[in-house]
Amino acid sequence: MSIQDIDAPTRLALAPLCRPERRDTLMARYREVAHALPDAVALTADDASLTFDELLHRAYSLARKIATLFPADSRPLAVDADATTDSIVLMLAVVAAGHPLVPLDPMLPAERRVTIIDQAAATAIDSATVTAVMDSCVPLPTLSGDHTAVINYTSGSTGTAKGVILSHRMCLTKAYEVANALALGPHDRVGNSLPVSFGAGLNTLFAGLLAGAAVYCRDPRSGVPSSTVEWIAANSLTTLHCSSSLLRAVSASDHRPPDHTDGGRAAVPTLRIVTTYGESLHSDDADGFRRKYGSRTTVVNWYATTEAGAVAYDEYPFDRVLPSGFLPAGRPIAGKLVEVVTSDGSTCAPDVIGEVRVTSNCLADGYLGDAGPDSQRFAALDDGLFRYRTGDLGRLDEHGTLHLAGRIDDAVKVRGYLVEPAEVEAALRAMPEIGDAAVIGRNSGNGTDLVAYVCAARSGRRPPVAEIRAGLRRTLPEWMVPAHVVALDVMPRNERGKVDRRALPEPADRRVERMAVGPTEFIVAEAARAAIGLDAIGRDEDFLALGGNSLTTTAMLAHLREGLKIDLTPEDVFAATTVRTLAATVDARLEDAATARRRTTGEQDVLVPLRTEGSRAPIFLVGGAGVGAMAFLNLVKHIDDDHPVYALQAHGRGKRGRPDRTIRRTAKRYVDAIRTVQAEGPFHLVGHSLGGWIAIAMAEEIRDSGLGSPHLLLLDTRLFRHLLDKLPGGTAVPAAPPAQTREEAGFHLGRVGTAALWVRMQCAGLLRYPTTMEWLVFASIGYVALNKHVPTPWSGSMTVVRTAENVKDLRSWQTVARGELTFVDISGDHVDMLREPMAEQLAEVITNTFDGADLAR
Repeated sequence: MSIQDIDAPTRLALAPLCRPERRDTLMARYREVAHALPDAVALTADDASLTFDELLHRAYSLARKIATLFPADSRPLAVDADATTDSIVLMLAVVAAGHPLVPLDPMLPAERRVTIIDQAAATAIDSATVTAVMDSCVPLPTLSGDHTAVINYTSGSTGTAKGVILSHRMCLTKAYEVANALALGPHDRVGNSLPVSFGAGLNTLFAGLLAGAAVYCRDPRSGVPSSTVEWIAANSLTTLHCSSSLLRAVSASDHRPPDHTDGGRAAVPTLRIVTTYGESLHSDDADGFRRKYGSRTTVVNWYATTEAGAVAYDEYPFDRVLPSGFLPAGRPIAGKLVEVVTSDGSTCAPDVIGEVRVTSNCLADGYLGDAGPDSQRFAALDDGLFRYRTGDLGRLDEHGTLHLAGRIDDAVKVRGYLVEPAEVEAALRAMPEIGDAAVIGRNSGNGTDLVAYVCAARSGRRPPVAEIRAGLRRTLPEWMVPAHVVALDVMPRNERGKVDRRALPEPADRRVERMAVGPTEFIVAEAARAAIGLDAIGRDEDFLALGGNSLTTTAMLAHLREGLKIDLTPEDVFAATTVRTLAATVDARLEDAATARRRTTGEQDVLVPLRTEGSRAPIFLVGGAGVGAMAFLNLVKHIDDDHPVYALQAHGRGKRGRPDRTIRRTAKRYVDAIRTVQAEGPFHLVGHSLGGWIAIAMAEEIRDSGLGSPHLLLLDTRLFRHLLDKLPGGTAVPAAPPAQTREEAGFHLGRVGTAALWVRMQCAGLLRYPTTMEWLVFASIGYVALNKHVPTPWSGSMTVVRTAENVKDLRSWQTVARGELTFVDISGDHVDMLREPMAEQLAEVITNTFDGADLAR
């Protein structure tokens, strides 16, 4: 590509603006400043200060000693770059001696330090060794702007160290970009709260010195965040250069300097600019700092890379409103072409996310050695132009402002959608209770899951996971809501102050701590558990986070529709994605339905007509424990239309009244009720579950009243051990299962809940309870009655429908049924008998059984 191919306005943007020439070097420019301001303070670090002249002479004195140590040798030299005058003087001496400087972070792990030195083929030196060398007459080499000045190691997108080769000209370019943008000059006292081993910290040092400002260096990792404010105030600093994470920590600190007055305006009165680097800056952090410490401070959000220098920046004077969320990167810096491009290099339309690409006449000279695919990020164009693909994702809005959207290597595919974690992080940080957040993708074995890591804000309250996800769903599509949310006390950060994503812990193995409480929660939990395919689900776990999606939501709704005769929508589930919250929705809908039903049909007593037309003998359905008449609706629609159908439910379920407390008293009430529509036989009785024992007692009542011998049909009635033991010969038959406890059924009531249930049982039929609680109360009354019941064998005919779980031993059934006994074994579960498709199968058994009984007569 030739510069002639670029339009005139773009060529103007690429024209050098106060940029160094090829003959310029770092130390040559510094000499000019030192000669102009010899007695002005140039550097303060580690409680020591040097003037420009002192710094110049000490650096060149060591440079000559380095030339003596390494005559005619330009190997890279590695220096421990700490915030001391000795270390900074030695670094400048290495540059003056013509050696590429490899700054080493003194806090690096030993293994990484060795790796960097080996990769750079460098020799490590220290001040003591160099100072001990005798001066000689070895001349310093003549350098140009094209010579390598610094090899800065970055962490790289994968954590692998990469050496970025920076020429003198590039170092000067980067320094002037900062100095020009911030109008640095001899009047400034620059607060460099960035480690000088980092690219941004070293560049801030160069920018301040070359602008004639006094530079104060302090490694922020050497003290608590609050001491940063004391340092600013004690040294009357005019600018602060720091990481976004440090500003966040300072903003969140409760610390106040001793002279803090008037809402923060007197805390750091000399501070005119705060510039942040490294990570996106959130408006809350900038606003928090200004309100607390320096209300008239201009905040500058600086976007730069070690390889390309400054890319864009935006400044927010105290009277400019900060936009919500993460601040934009800003307008591209003068003299560079900043574009957002697709993977094939074509320019993206405004507001379309792509990779940020920088074109300039001065960039880094590439990566040292074999940097793999990253080496291809650099490209040389015609007419002295160079391009660099940053690997950052961003978009340019219609005003030409650059907005960052994370890293290309961070983007993850979730359920087929490309998700930028930075966008999710921004949504998390928008929640006032969350002080810090990071989002990554982790392989779950079935694809990639988003995992969010959150730290509480200063308030100390961290919202529950379900609340966090509910908040995200208000602004993000479902696939961008993290599958896991991990709470941390503090976010792990690397030596550069960036989130150390490799140190983020794996989500803990899922542990169900709080089970469903009460019948509605149990039913909802069972629907969710079955739909998602889990062994158990906690009452506060998020369905969608556990793998729920549109398909499982549909299955859940079908389960609830069948079990509770309630119509919910997917929107209802997305608005209430935990057992606790969805159960509350279910209770409210059931109460609305019950109110409407009572208003339309009036309150029924124990006998509820489900179908009154038909010429044949009516069929009476006896509900199991707690089962109301409406539970039989699926069954009725499949029973032969020529049979009227009535359901029998406990006294007090419909009209107010105290429920019967024994099986025989219930049976007598039911017989009196059915005789109001069928005075004489035949009586077709269908007992469902516990209702089978009531049906047997009803048959005895009918027989003893001289009304004939009904044919009984039992729907999976259970032969519990305590009942068989009360029957003649029952103790000798094989063991039958004991009655299931409430806990085994999933109702974890606890002591308080059990006591509350007992109270409700005493008031049952007189007070109204929520629909599912009413079921549990009447079910408990039914099972108490069954426990006290002493059955007698039935001598008439009986047909028993059994699921696979029921007792199959003939001798056990013969202790109950002494007459003709017929079995119909079906597949399916006990709890699904009254739901489709089992309801249709049972209806056929009912029709065939009683049609056959009628023919036999």
